[in-house]
Amino acid sequence: MEGRGTGPGRATYERLTAEEMDEQRRQNVAYEYLCRLEEAKRWMEACLKEELPSPVELEESLRNGVLLAKLGHCFAPSVVPLKKIYDVEQLRYQATGLHFRHTDNINFWLSAVAHIGLPSTFFPETTDIYDKKNMPRVVYCIHALSLFLFRLGLAPQIHDLYGKVKFTAEELSNMASELAKYGLQLPAFSKIGGILANELSVDEAAVHAAVLAINEAVEQGVVKDTLAALQNPNALLGNLQEPLAAIYQELLAQAKMEKAANARNRNDGESQDIYDCYLTQAEIQGNINHVNVHGALEVVDDALERQSPEALLEALQDPVLALQGVRRDFADWYLEQLSSDREQKAQELGLVELLEKEEVQAGVAAANIKGDQEQAMLQAVQRINKAIRRGVAADTVKELMCPEAQLPPVYPFASAVYQQELAVLQRQQQGELGQEELFVAVEMLSAVVLINRALEARDASSFWSSLVNPATGLAEVEGENAQR
Repeated sequence: MEGRGTGPGRATYERLTAEEMDEQRRQNVAYEYLCRLEEAKRWMEACLKEELPSPVELEESLRNGVLLAKLGHCFAPSVVPLKKIYDVEQLRYQATGLHFRHTDNINFWLSAVAHIGLPSTFFPETTDIYDKKNMPRVVYCIHALSLFLFRLGLAPQIHDLYGKVKFTAEELSNMASELAKYGLQLPAFSKIGGILANELSVDEAAVHAAVLAINEAVEQGVVKDTLAALQNPNALLGNLQEPLAAIYQELLAQAKMEKAANARNRNDGESQDIYDCYLTQAEIQGNINHVNVHGALEVVDDALERQSPEALLEALQDPVLALQGVRRDFADWYLEQLSSDREQKAQELGLVELLEKEEVQAGVAAANIKGDQEQAMLQAVQRINKAIRRGVAADTVKELMCPEAQLPPVYPFASAVYQQELAVLQRQQQGELGQEELFVAVEMLSAVVLINRALEARDASSFWSSLVNPATGLAEVEGENAQR
């Protein structure tokens, strides 16, 4: 990890023996694999929003499939519902270890990966995970999945950490021994982008040429030329927005420079591939999606700043954000909820920041719940008013006790009291009581009902506690007079 131990050994001016060279190679392979594990760990943490075990422990933690199934739920919830994940809290695993039903989790994950269209060439076998027969293959699949999901705009980009993280000599030695024990060769992680490009394209040569042209245009830095290259149909890119062309250029140039720097830093002696330094079609699409989402979030922020429910609704319906559950009749609720979320975030950070896509989605979901509760409450109040007008005390109490009405406790034994008093109040209000009026009236009537019942039962303790209840509206109740 950062700040711990050392990275892979580097060539020195001393002549190494064949045995020493072999040991250095084993250490270098172990270092690369630990880097790939750390990259996978951080990417999964970003997706799952939870902390995962260290890279040296990650392989073991993947074997029960719980983390993998939860990852599958992130990008394919219909395929992997949370309720179907076996031992989701890992309590059984912690108590007794692996159980054969944990393989269900692994198969759920593989089904989710197949569902979104990742080429099967990247898939591990269930036994590679559960029996730990080939964990590098599993990590390789996670890396390919990360790039594939980034291209689709469904996940953040995985970051190359080779040469940027350090591990102790013991960690390197243990990993080298582990790889040797199983006789495992590392997959070519750096070739994933090229393999994906070949697997997914209809006309490989045309796509390859179009992607190279984009990379060259990005390197030249002329925005209109980069946009023209991006718009080439052979590149198979979607969701291009011309007003964002300059930002595409900036982000793609940054991503390309970072990728080239990582390739130079790695310099591991593998045969060079042009995609070691050039952005792949998937990476280009992923960066385009990232820019588009950021732009859409700025529109949301502008609508919140202007306090315009109409503009906010339109912004939330932008296909780029792919928000779930947006309802036209809830625009005011969205404005209230997201404005509150934005203000709270600004207070926590000390400055105004855009809400992230996940935060906007959470706000929409929270507003939907509040809106549904409000609508249900209004419908319950309508039913209460109708029941009061009909004059059947039992029906009135039944409606008053409906949870959707959001009223204080109601006592059925005093149904006649509620009916009589609320009917009088309703006539005074010209036939319709609102929820607030009902709340105050029911709270007071329930307090009076309890006082009367305590008097009838000659229960001094209950009588006194009911009498001092603020809901009764009584003032200057003095304790020394309790027994009078």
